Amino acid sequence: MGEAAAARSYDRPFADIRVVDMSQGLAGPACGMMLAAHGASVVKVEPPSGDWSRGLGTRHGQHTALEMAVNRGKKSIALDLKAPNGLAVMHRLAAEADVVIESFRPGVADKLGVGYDALREINKRVLYTSISGFGQKGPYAARPCTDMVGQAFSGIMSINRDEAGAPFKVGFVLVDTAASLYAFQAISTSLYARGEEGRLIDVSLMQSAAAMIAPKIVESYLEGASPRPLNPPGGSYQTSDGWIAITLMREEQYQAICQVIGRPDLATDPRFDNPEKRADAIDVLAPMIREVIVTRPSDEWIERLSAAKVLCNRINEIGDWLEDEHVQAVDAAPLTAQRIVEAVPVPRIPGMTEDAFANLEPATPIIGGDSRDVLAALGYGSDAIESLVASGAVHVSEDATALAS
Repeated sequence: MGEAAAARSYDRPFADIRVVDMSQGLAGPACGMMLAAHGASVVKVEPPSGDWSRGLGTRHGQHTALEMAVNRGKKSIALDLKAPNGLAVMHRLAAEADVVIESFRPGVADKLGVGYDALREINKRVLYTSISGFGQKGPYAARPCTDMVGQAFSGIMSINRDEAGAPFKVGFVLVDTAASLYAFQAISTSLYARGEEGRLIDVSLMQSAAAMIAPKIVESYLEGASPRPLNPPGGSYQTSDGWIAITLMREEQYQAICQVIGRPDLATDPRFDNPEKRADAIDVLAPMIREVIVTRPSDEWIERLSAAKVLCNRINEIGDWLEDEHVQAVDAAPLTAQRIVEAVPVPRIPGMTEDAFANLEPATPIIGGDSRDVLAALGYGSDAIESLVASGAVHVSEDATALAS
């Protein structure tokens, strides 16, 4: 057993795994970060212009919140893959890798010389993970896809509507996040079963979105284009000072809602006396409940509904969640040191111990900030490293030089 393998533990099960992460955005980088969080050595390969997520949203130096959150625990090398010397470095990285992650549009990696066929000639055991919009084959394979496109295509937006019936996007990168989790799952199971031959792992945003809403897809197939709501009259309700969410799992909870809001007649109204009828008549029932809920403050409703064993909660802002006593008691989002900005709260990955998460290094603050270190670890001497930098095949930011000094 090698030294790295001997270092494996529940906190670091992938301590002997080497990952080359060529991906950009959120889905691939978040997958790479989860591998790093579980002990893998992860090298992020960025183009000289940087991962495009470094420019998505408000910039903090060369960071954005999105990029900072999904690139912890990695070393960054900036390579020009179109330069022969840059491609040679990438091939050298791939030769030693257990896992390679990429998120190019299908066909682009092959053109660059870093596709699965090219890299398995160098390393037959590599687990090559492609994360794309619509997958590696099929009539839409070449289509560009973002999180919003994924939500629109999958039908997620059709089941997420405002009161006027307009479909709208879930307000965060939901589909990318799901794809990162499915990719991490596929890589983890592949590492468990790995033999002498590697494999191509194909993860698409399209399939990830569908997998998340599997029950809705089954409902739609059985009930038609507009399946009934799952638990009417569950939903969001405006109060006199905010919003609350109410849901129910059993029929007696509907009876309790009617009693709490002072409308016991709704419990026996033949239009609403079972879930199917309530679903069909939700446009009649919901306004009757809303006109009562809006007359009192959120805390009062939560207290009364909770006492009646009805599931409910205030609809929080993100800041409310961060300040909540339970969140703070379990240290769900510890303040995490960064290199060039102040410490920020970062939610812990479920299932990880506090110590393992705390030991995850911050994201590299600048493009190619670890280029020289990565090359040295690959066996390049100082003269060869400076030659690669001078040729433009490897990018080293001046800020990186200053930081190193």
